[in-house]
Amino acid sequence: MTTFSPQTFKQLMHIKTNPHYLIAPQASTRPHNIHSLYYVLLLITYIIIIYDDTPTFQINYGLSITPQTKTTKITKERFCFMNIICKKDTLNDALTPALYAVSTKSTNQLIECFLLSADKESGMLTVCGYDLEKGIKVTLSGENLSIIESGKIIVNAAKFSSVIRNLPEGSVSISSDDNFSVFISGGRSEFTLHGFDGESFPLLPELAGEQSFSISRKILRNMIVSTHFAVAVNSSRPSLNGALFELKNNSLCIVAIDGSRLALRRSSEGVVSTDELDLSFIVPGKSLSELLKLIGDEEDNAEIELTKKHVVISFDNIVYFSRLIESEFIDYRRIIKNEPVTTVVLNTKSFAESVERASLITDDKQKTTVRLKFEKREINLENNENFGVLHISSTSAMGKSVDEFDIEIFGEELEIGFNHRYLLDALKAIREEKITLLLESPMKSLIILPYREKGEGADQAGDAEAPDFKYLYLVLPVRMKD
Repeated sequence: MTTFSPQTFKQLMHIKTNPHYLIAPQASTRPHNIHSLYYVLLLITYIIIIYDDTPTFQINYGLSITPQTKTTKITKERFCFMNIICKKDTLNDALTPALYAVSTKSTNQLIECFLLSADKESGMLTVCGYDLEKGIKVTLSGENLSIIESGKIIVNAAKFSSVIRNLPEGSVSISSDDNFSVFISGGRSEFTLHGFDGESFPLLPELAGEQSFSISRKILRNMIVSTHFAVAVNSSRPSLNGALFELKNNSLCIVAIDGSRLALRRSSEGVVSTDELDLSFIVPGKSLSELLKLIGDEEDNAEIELTKKHVVISFDNIVYFSRLIESEFIDYRRIIKNEPVTTVVLNTKSFAESVERASLITDDKQKTTVRLKFEKREINLENNENFGVLHISSTSAMGKSVDEFDIEIFGEELEIGFNHRYLLDALKAIREEKITLLLESPMKSLIILPYREKGEGADQAGDAEAPDFKYLYLVLPVRMKD
């Protein structure tokens, strides 16, 4: 038996006028003559024309012809076939939160994409965005989703979400082929986007936490909002670029420091843990910003799990995970120790509004200071021995502002200056009607605590371990110009 390729046949047909060249010297012993072989070659020529692929042929000496077509072995793993049908609104609701974890500017185009994973057996579709620092997985299932074929594909997040958002109302069909093209159709509109192999998506971290607890989503959101403004941005100390979470005795404490101020919130409400946990970890400020867009203010709980390098927060059909800052946080308890010479009780709203008015005259370029002057008034209608007044003023090239309102003052009179933005950030995070201010000197920090009964504020000043206050804010003063 002899095997010929099409190229060999062509050469043989070219020299068919001299048949002696077709047969090797030993061919005289073959059972078939040269003319039979010539007709065989003619037949093969026609077969070559009929076949699309490039065949080879095996010819035994009985002149039976077997075409040998080249085949490519196709395995299911090689391709990412996926075929789903989903309601537009349902799919769009899943894409919107996942977008928060997608990088917008990167040299790695895969982290600018969604990973779509469909599982026919479980009837679930997962949309995942991951920028190597934080990620979001949104899971869909139910009657608004039909999975025809399992598979996964990577597609550009911005383009894909824009296409889905602008499709007509109704059902959307999404499928992919072996070239990683994504076909999208809805109504009478059709789109084709170029995708990538689902197996090439960046490796996701392990999301099964070793330690976990839960807390009300509303409480967690309020705690983050009340401290996030004090997280440093691009600090040379990595730990200050995030917020410290401390869990002890079923009480959660969040602390943020940026070098000029400190924000602390504590809550034991809504914290549930199966074990007596003693945890501390630092979550990047950027990750907290994205979490605030997702978590909402519902009363149901969010589950928080810790792995070696990540925190995983789960609620509804969303799993949010972020890399932790692996650094030692500053000893904030030492910072907030205070021996006040002046304790002031005042109305939160009146204080914030007066500072806001004084800020209208400030000049950010010249770093204008807002002056606070705490004074006693011996003569007052209420005959209150602790009656006083707070003068708030600012002076700049634009003009001058003076404001005042009544306060209760214990201890010495004092004058001190601040950056108005730092004061306002802290005051806007407080919901209580009254607050307590602790002051030690014009060159030392102002501490803001919840309102206490008269005389008690100074007694418990700076006790960071005291479980009876929900918040503490510290603001460094600014040197005043005479």
